[in-house]
Amino acid sequence: MRLPAVPLPLTCLLSVNAAAQVAEEIPLGIEAVTGVRSSYVFRGIELAQASLDFQFEARVTLSEIDSLNIGAYHLAESDGDFSETAGYFEWSREHSERLSWGASATYRDRNESLLDSGLDLGLFTTFRINADWSWRNEINYDFGAEGFYYNTEIQWSTPLSDEAFLAVDTGLGFASSYADRDGINELHTRISLTYAISKQVAVSPFIGASIVLAHEGEDEAFGGFWFQVIF
Repeated sequence: MRLPAVPLPLTCLLSVNAAAQVAEEIPLGIEAVTGVRSSYVFRGIELAQASLDFQFEARVTLSEIDSLNIGAYHLAESDGDFSETAGYFEWSREHSERLSWGASATYRDRNESLLDSGLDLGLFTTFRINADWSWRNEINYDFGAEGFYYNTEIQWSTPLSDEAFLAVDTGLGFASSYADRDGINELHTRISLTYAISKQVAVSPFIGASIVLAHEGEDEAFGGFWFQVIF
């Protein structure tokens, strides 16, 4: 699982649909992403305030319908002791032009964290409603939090020009014995604007929010900036 912006990965800077639309402009392959964010919120829990992060990912095409993303990231709080280092892989299969599904595995090593380190295993589906809209569902078991987490998310994206893309992701998270949380957990949203400087370089400022719905905790608004290089 990539480093989220909500809660954390960077999600390759682009939503699923934006990535498809920009495929000819920014070739997929090996990418390095670095960024800053005002807050790191993971599944409705703020783990760090202002942070710096770096991610490296390689995409491997296994067949006409199968692909594998392998990567690692490190995030460190700018004025604090929290840090998170992770390695992950995500396998995806294209079932049809609209539907894909797959599995992921991530190991996170955390220091000075509200959540323990541990392995995170997940299953996901993505349904492409049309060229602009997609719907992603994902269920994970987090051994560090000793519970299940389900996320359902609507993703919308549209090109603004040959170089610029706007993406909006909005979703709901549900917990099952996850860090002592059960039931509906949070509403989260993120808006990002990606500008392709060239076929290998892109920048993406973003803003977002995490709203706690049924548990103790504070709502969080955040913003940040990503810089991406694809080899």
